[in-house]
Amino acid sequence: MNDNIELGKIGEKIAADYLKAKGYAILDCNSKFIKYEIDIICSDENNIVFVEVKTRNKSDLFDIRLAVNKEKQRKILYAADKYIRSNRNNLDPRFDIIVVIFNTGDSYELEHIPAAFSYGW
Repeated sequence: MNDNIELGKIGEKIAADYLKAKGYAILDCNSKFIKYEIDIICSDENNIVFVEVKTRNKSDLFDIRLAVNKEKQRKILYAADKYIRSNRNNLDPRFDIIVVIFNTGDSYELEHIPAAFSYGW
């Protein structure tokens, strides 16, 4: 299997564990809607939260502003709309990004960016 795919799966597990520890209820992971995928769908008291997880090695050059470009946002918004419609969810949607950056060994840094981008519906 591709090392980047493995790294991504590890990052998504770390992100889900982080969200659970913060009190979020994990509703689904790796949900596919046609050809689009949402890494983590969770909820807090007021929001249904769609989370895009980006995982990188420290050695990779990485600019958080490029983590989720407009095209990726459009795909997430499309998938989120399908999820909300099919699950008749009445919570307010929010779109977060979690970045996991691995240092040497097993240590990592995690950055959670709530409301990283907005919807328009």
